[in-house]
Amino acid sequence: MPRLLVIDDRDQTIEMCHRHLPQFDYVTRCGKPHPCQVCEEREKGCPLKCAHDYFEAAEALGREGSLPDLVVLDLHFAVPAARLLPKDRAEAAEPGALEDLRRRQGLFILEQLRKDYPTLPVVMLTTTDADVGERPRDPLVHFCENEVVDSRTLAAEISRALTLQHAAQEGPIFWGRAKPMAELRRQLAVLARSPLPVLIEGETGTGKSFLAEHVLHPRSGAKGPLVVTDLSTVPASLMPAHLFGSRRGSYTGSAEDHAGVFEQAHGGTLFLDEIANLDLELQRQLLLVLERGAVTRLGDSRQRPAAPKVVAATNQDLVQLVQEGRFRQDLYMRLNPATRLRVPPLRERALDVPDLLAFAVAGALGSEALRPLVRAYLARYPTPEDYAEEHNAVAFGKAQARAARRDAFSVFFSQAALQRLRSHPWPGNHRELKLLATNAVVFSLVQQLDAPDDGRSQRAPAVLAVSDQLVEQLLGKPAAQVPAAPGPAISGRSGERRVEIALKPGQTFAEISADVERQYLLALFQAHGGDLDLMARELFGPGASRRKVHLRMNQLGLRLRNLRPSA
Repeated sequence: MPRLLVIDDRDQTIEMCHRHLPQFDYVTRCGKPHPCQVCEEREKGCPLKCAHDYFEAAEALGREGSLPDLVVLDLHFAVPAARLLPKDRAEAAEPGALEDLRRRQGLFILEQLRKDYPTLPVVMLTTTDADVGERPRDPLVHFCENEVVDSRTLAAEISRALTLQHAAQEGPIFWGRAKPMAELRRQLAVLARSPLPVLIEGETGTGKSFLAEHVLHPRSGAKGPLVVTDLSTVPASLMPAHLFGSRRGSYTGSAEDHAGVFEQAHGGTLFLDEIANLDLELQRQLLLVLERGAVTRLGDSRQRPAAPKVVAATNQDLVQLVQEGRFRQDLYMRLNPATRLRVPPLRERALDVPDLLAFAVAGALGSEALRPLVRAYLARYPTPEDYAEEHNAVAFGKAQARAARRDAFSVFFSQAALQRLRSHPWPGNHRELKLLATNAVVFSLVQQLDAPDDGRSQRAPAVLAVSDQLVEQLLGKPAAQVPAAPGPAISGRSGERRVEIALKPGQTFAEISADVERQYLLALFQAHGGDLDLMARELFGPGASRRKVHLRMNQLGLRLRNLRPSA
């Protein structure tokens, strides 16, 4: 279900959305896991259902583990000057200028959102073009223009924006909602247009070559080809000829002239996977080729043009290799490390696992390798309506025919299986997930085809229920429980606390502040042995409610059920 964040100084818009647009979920500022429709505070004038200015929006976005699918943003904001953007203009503004800032505040919020979250779609509520002036030319910014915004018009514009956002994915890539992936996508969009080398770091199976093939090369505008080579598979004795080419007779077995991968990729993109496998001499030669834009084949004296865009990848820490003297400092600097990309492992994208699994299952059902099994199933159990491969879906919960599509496969995983998949460490990353999805589909199809005829109707929904036992079998032994890491060091007593905080870079001040607060509360939780009453008393004085502490810990992602064993 798509998640929306509403930014409006009035609560009427969010109330209209709750009443008339139940097909969407909503990001709130309260941090409660249940939706507003069933909340006990709903009828009490709760002020936390939406963000009333940019600062409340930044707080909500900074607290969320993943970005919402879309922001609904108003244009006019009748809020105090201290809550307006830009702050320097608002603080010194005359009354007339202040009113102009309020009338156009949505545009300033939009500008800041585009800087902080460049991949986040926005639907802006306006009345006329005169209100907006020259509209921002951004494919992720949409305008819902109406004198009085009604739910039907707003729903149509939101659906259109989400459809366009989905269609904007580069090829067969699912980016998901995790913030590291949003940042990676933004960096890729910029670096793809640069002629400089690109360095990609990430564990095996995270999709480094996939990004080079489906994002960096297509977006580079290069007319030449994409050449992919895995340096870990080339014998050391053949590596110079493989990279730079050779003349006939230059070494034993060289029967004809051969162009190396640098020449083959001239004018295009050369993807060098596992670049850390090169020895120091080959690193020196590679550096010369990158600097000169030309190669000399083995056994030849003539230089040939070879100036592809180089994309290098590794699953090792090149900085450490440089310090150990196993990778040349000058080559490392030539690979443009200031803009190096990190592809996050799958275990850091637990929120995306359901969507990634659905993506992988759909790919398996549509693959050529499984087409004979799919055809055999449909021949035995044809769907009630014409089969449409693009409508294949994955659902989580009990397998039910009435909840299945009538024109495609519906693959069901139980909620217990989903939790097991989310907690799995995924050492093989996306490659492992894709293999699991393919195996799950194959086992389920074969099980149905091998089953005796039970008198099932000639036409019925194509339902595949993947059992929990099969998921366990495909994952192997359950992952060992890793003991909780010790919290930040804390010393002193109430009123004199000293806490050692590890500062990490963040995209916004709100994100950094939330991380600092999270570490402080964790240290205090462990100092008091998990007693929330004692924490509340130290933080807010005698008589303070533990509920206040519990709520804030939930908002910051500190779950008591996960913290109790370590307290």
